[in-house]
Amino acid sequence: MKLIFFRLLLFAIISTTLWSCAPTRSVLPLCYKENLVSASVGGPIIHYGKNITPIPYTSVTYSRGLSDTTTVFASFHPTAAVFGTFQMEVGMNRYIINNDSAKYAVTIAPILNFMRRDSINKFYPQIDVNFIKRSALHDNYFYAGLCNWFEMATQKINGDKQKNIWFPSPQVGYVWNTKKGLMFQTELKYLVPYKRNDYGPVEYLKPLIPYGGLGVYIGAAYKF
Repeated sequence: MKLIFFRLLLFAIISTTLWSCAPTRSVLPLCYKENLVSASVGGPIIHYGKNITPIPYTSVTYSRGLSDTTTVFASFHPTAAVFGTFQMEVGMNRYIINNDSAKYAVTIAPILNFMRRDSINKFYPQIDVNFIKRSALHDNYFYAGLCNWFEMATQKINGDKQKNIWFPSPQVGYVWNTKKGLMFQTELKYLVPYKRNDYGPVEYLKPLIPYGGLGVYIGAAYKF
């Protein structure tokens, strides 16, 4: 049974590389010279026997405040590495709007994803846009936005023409802050809602059958 699960996990890693495998990084930009170390687990929800479970993608991220409005970060994906795919990304998160009195903000995060498997290198640009609403009583906040992956290749690995270049995934999440620098995050993501996904050995949980899939992620971080 464990062998079957790991094979399904491997298939999912290969087949869903165009779907964001991690929650939003540094949802709110850090202050100047602040640091954040974070880890997350989660991914698309699949049917596994009679049960449903998220694929346990993992990622670790280091973020640093370049200024009070801009944060830079780099991430690595241990689960993908275990199954032979080196995956990492570098990016930045910046305020577009930051209204302190109304406790809301809008951010944009351009990201470059890099993957290497079997001597094949792939680059995927990504742009995330999020609306953040902070609580008036504490430092917790809600966010909603859109994760956008882009395929730059004109052909698929099998030589077929690449018809899709834009892979959007709406997302909502919540971040809890503690007074000791610890932060906890949960996120739901509707992965590529226009893409049919009713074939292959992995059956995904689909909000709108047979399109897209639902992903769930949890994470923890320490700010210092």
